[in-house]
Amino acid sequence: MAKGDIDLEKELASGNLRPVYFLAGESYPRDRAARDIRQAALGGRAESAFNVDAFVGKEATANRVLAAARTLPMLGPRRLVQVRDAHAVPADDLKAMLPYINDPSPTTCLLMIADKIDGRAKFFRDLKKLGVLLKFEPLKERQIADWVSAEARRAKIKLGPGAAQRIAETVGSNMGELADALTRLDLYAGTGTKISRDHVDEVLASTRQHSIFELTNAVGRRDARQALQVLHSMIGARESGIRIVSMLARHLRQLWLIKEMSAAGRARDDIAQAAGVHPYFLRDMQTQSERFDAQTLSRTHRALFETDRALKSSPLPDALLLDELVMKLVAVRG
Repeated sequence: MAKGDIDLEKELASGNLRPVYFLAGESYPRDRAARDIRQAALGGRAESAFNVDAFVGKEATANRVLAAARTLPMLGPRRLVQVRDAHAVPADDLKAMLPYINDPSPTTCLLMIADKIDGRAKFFRDLKKLGVLLKFEPLKERQIADWVSAEARRAKIKLGPGAAQRIAETVGSNMGELADALTRLDLYAGTGTKISRDHVDEVLASTRQHSIFELTNAVGRRDARQALQVLHSMIGARESGIRIVSMLARHLRQLWLIKEMSAAGRARDDIAQAAGVHPYFLRDMQTQSERFDAQTLSRTHRALFETDRALKSSPLPDALLLDELVMKLVAVRG
């Protein structure tokens, strides 16, 4: 989600283009905004190649960037000067750009793109005052399903009841992965067909399920090293600690139910339906359930409950609390 005073989409649609933009934060929405700004600045005209200067990181010294920005356009109405990896531009060079930022050339669009910013620096305080700084924030848990619905509307993809929430639960908070999931689902269901929860389960469920399978398999084998590697991979993919615990708890509840129903000789379809598991995953989950006895599952749920409470109240980093949880799970014996 973008923080700033600019409704960029509305401005560009109305033909308004500011002479300076600084975009920072989450790569998917940031890079899409950069693409839209480039299109608005150059319009796809054949002569646009004469009016583009591109710099990256430390090579973007104030002298080089400002010389390009102050050059008049050739065979067209506007120049585009783009600076990628602007977070790597030395602070002294950013400071030297301030006079231009406050009085830019009306025939140039200066577009700066960064992973992060130091909001305390005068350069960024001035950008904020001028209303040209857009910071794209990660999605919070409660925002994911709404973002999916909005993205589907933008892409003219139809979602059935509960599909957006199911996509959110399955994919997580990475906006690029969510957008890619919508595209794959639209192709699978057929353009113009409403995407259902079943479509999501058939096409996407394996992505997240695979990580949980790997983690619970490693725990079941008492393989602390592998379990920690999988956990850190999930954290690196920006899974929240609370979501990881929630997924583990749900998965272990399913294993418990599958274990009991399998022992009672229930039919596979009945077990899959009762556990809320796609039949494709049932055989693997039955194999996993054999690694845990009832007492072990009970102790495991207690450890998960304690970690969930700590994640919501403790000042300790999530990664540390999750590492401790994995070590507890690996050590649990029946």
